[in-house]
Order: sequence, then structure tokens, then C-alpha cells
Amino acid sequence: MAKTRGGGSQDHDRRRPTTSVRRRDRGGVEERIDDDVHIDNDNEQELQNDDQVEHGEGFPGGPSDMSLLVNFADHVVVKLWEGEDRGELKLVSHGRKLRKFGMPHANIELLVQNSGLFSLCNISYEVGDKGLISAFVERWHRETNSFHLPVGEMTITLDDVSSLLHLPILGQFPTYVPLEYNGAATILAELLGVDETRGKAEMRQCRGVHVRLSWLRDIYEECCAQEAWECAARAYLLHLLGCTIFADKSATSVSISYLLLFNNLHMCHGYAWGAATLTYLYEQLGDASYFNTKQLASYATLIQAWIYEHFSGMGRRDINPSYDDVHPRAARYIVAHQICAVGDVRAQLDGVTHDDIIWTPYEDHRLSRPFETIYLFSGHLRLGSLSHKHMPERVLRQFGYEQSIPSSPMAAEAPSAHVIDQRWLQFDHHVVTGLRVASSPSACVPEYMSWFRTVSHPYIRRGELGDRPSVVPRRRLRSPNVEHAGHPLVRTS
Repeated sequence: MAKTRGGGSQDHDRRRPTTSVRRRDRGGVEERIDDDVHIDNDNEQELQNDDQVEHGEGFPGGPSDMSLLVNFADHVVVKLWEGEDRGELKLVSHGRKLRKFGMPHANIELLVQNSGLFSLCNISYEVGDKGLISAFVERWHRETNSFHLPVGEMTITLDDVSSLLHLPILGQFPTYVPLEYNGAATILAELLGVDETRGKAEMRQCRGVHVRLSWLRDIYEECCAQEAWECAARAYLLHLLGCTIFADKSATSVSISYLLLFNNLHMCHGYAWGAATLTYLYEQLGDASYFNTKQLASYATLIQAWIYEHFSGMGRRDINPSYDDVHPRAARYIVAHQICAVGDVRAQLDGVTHDDIIWTPYEDHRLSRPFETIYLFSGHLRLGSLSHKHMPERVLRQFGYEQSIPSSPMAAEAPSAHVIDQRWLQFDHHVVTGLRVASSPSACVPEYMSWFRTVSHPYIRRGELGDRPSVVPRRRLRSPNVEHAGHPLVRTS
């Protein structure tokens, strides 16, 4: 069976019907969201009443319904609400290393380009904003693989990875087997041309089946000097993975197992690197959402760029005046060396409203990275034996659709690697359907916000509800079957 983290939860049958649901059922006309009409004061009062409920099985500040966030008792939010602050996370960031290492040698440039990873060579930020990223991580929940905000859920999707990093999404999942000590030494000899004795000495230095990034740079230089170009390309690519999408908490080394992905340099372009990136990222965010975790691995540049794109008022950065849309969107930003204070970002997120969010930021980037149906794939993604569920149905506003109450994530274990792979390769049978084009960027069904308040913890800091900014969607009456010109509704399969 594939290893899975971020599992599901119970069904939401216990959810009580809200005032807005009853009003819609009586009237026979769906109430829709729009920014040019009045606030739904009835729904506003209902949300206030929900927050003032004496929670029996739940937590102060929420959730009151524990069927979704089943592991909430161990979440960092519980400690924060009680006044215990773990502060900023330590970030693993290799931007400076990559800049100093530079672009690949001219004789291996084509091999690196054909790997599908070339876009990662020069977009890493030299400074990871610990305060900014830490505040977002505090709102991540592994049960839903999403950030929980006062306005609902948001997450980093396949669309985000494609637009921000220009990594390939289509293809087979990167597959490898964990290596034992002797097997790893053999792989180093076969794929990097390293004497087995030297390889074993390096693993002893790392105390595991890893090699140091600095050691890889030395091997790369030696291979270039010897004109062993395929070995040089593998050393460069393994170093690139260890500094970016598969960066681990050691901050100095990378697993030798990933070297197996470059056994055939002419075939690795067929990997779904973007899906593997998300699998690894979801795992690291899930681990960092618990109080006792003090460090975040994975690719800080991806998280930071995602925040910049969706929250224009957060983080210290400038737009690169020489940026061209042919490049990854993450390259659009010049990052300041001054980081944000985590407490300030917490306050910003507690005060966030629909108007503060850019739900669909890549509309002017579609000529470079067109929207693909696979971005709406709902199912497990895989990297080796690790799997995580990608659930676009939870963040439909990020795709320009009206947000409905999503079904509960599956409580069962992830299917086998074979089944995961088959569903992915037949992704068109596993995309979200029955979608409604949003009438405004923040559009959601009337009962969504009330439901969300019962199953989540929308605020990090204590405070009176009356002091919170209103995030209630605005509404107008319209026929439930109206289509927008140029953006037809997706029919339910």
C-alpha cells in the first residue's frame, strides 16, 4: 500500500441546516453572490450566533463539529489560542547556494532542459520570509491539505505549481525505491562514476543514505573536468532537487534515492514533476502544522510566491521590471531581505476579507501556461511510496467557480500505488464536474460560510466577534441555471 498522510474524516451529516439554506429552499430561487449589492445581514447574524455557541465537543474559537479536523487537538492553533507561541519556523532555503552554483555547463544544458526541471535553475529566492510563511503554515490542516482562513479554504494546487514554477504536470509519477547502504554505494558508482569506497565514506559522513550538497558540487566539477557529461548532469539535477522541490530538514544533504530518477536522462522529462512537488509539499506542511515541529522543509520559494500571487498586500517584495511572462511567475518578484514579523501576519490573516484575495491570479499568464483540465483532478498524487490527496473541490474559487460545501475527505487509506497511477493516467475520469461559474470572485453558496465556521477555526488570535471584519459574501437573486457568456457551465458527469 502507498504511504499516505493527510487522511480523511467522517461524513458531515450532523451539520444543521442554516437560515440561508432554509430561505433558499422556501423561495425556490438560488441566492447568488455579487459585489455590487447589499450585505446579507441575516447571514451575518447567523455567523455571529454560530461563534457564540457554547461548544460541547469542540474547541473555543472552533471547530464545534469535529467530523472534519479530526486531529485538531494536536494542531499548533490550539496552543496559540491558549497563549503558547512557538514563534517562527526555521526554513530550509538554498537560494544563495543555487545562485553561487550557477546555471549548468553548456555541454549538459540540453540534458537539464530535457529533464523538465530546467525552470528551477534560477528562480529560488535568496531570502525565505520566515514570518510570512510561518503564519500561513499555522493555518494548514493535513486532513484537507488546505489553509483555513476567515473566508474559507485555500490551497496550493496543480495550477499554482504549473504557473509559478513551469514544471510539467502531465506524465507518470516519479517512482523509485528506498536504497539500502550497499545499494546506494553501487548507484553512486554507476550513475555518478564515484568509487564505492568514496561513496560509502560520504554516507558515513551524512549518517544515512544521503550525500551532502557541497559534496555533489565537488562531484559535478570533477565530472565536468573529466568530460563525463551524463554523470555531471545527474549530479547537477540531484543537487537541484535537493535545493528546491525536495529540500529536506537536514538543510545540507539530499537522498541518494532520488538519483534513480535520473538513471535514464532521456526519459525523466516524462515525469509529472509538478504533482511530485505537491505531494512532498503537502507532507511537509502537514508536519509543520503541529506545535512541536520547529522547522519546515520543502520549497520555500513556491509557498512564498503563492502568497504573493494570492495576497497582494502581504510580504515585502517588488515586481521585477525585466520579468517576461514566458518565465515562471515566481520569477516575477524581487524579494526584500527584511522579513515580516509572524505576529503582524497573523493579524493580517485574521482580518482578511474576500476583497483582500486575488482568487484567480494567472489570467494574464495563460498564453504561457494555458489552463489544463488535469488541474481539476481530484485524487491522490504520488512520490515514491508517499501519497497525498489533491482536492480542488475544496477551493473552487481559485478556478473561477462558485464554492459549494465539499464532501468529506475519504477516511480510508489511500489506494495502492498501482490504482493511484491508473487514476492519474486516466485523469479525465476523475476531475471535478458539475461546477458553476462564479458570479463574483469570492462566490460561494449561501450556506458555505456557516458550515465552515462549525468545522474550522477561522481565527488565530482571541477577540470579540464584533471586532472582526465582515467576510460574509454579498448576494443577489438569480436563476440557478444561468450560464455566463464565454464561460459555459461544466456539466455533471
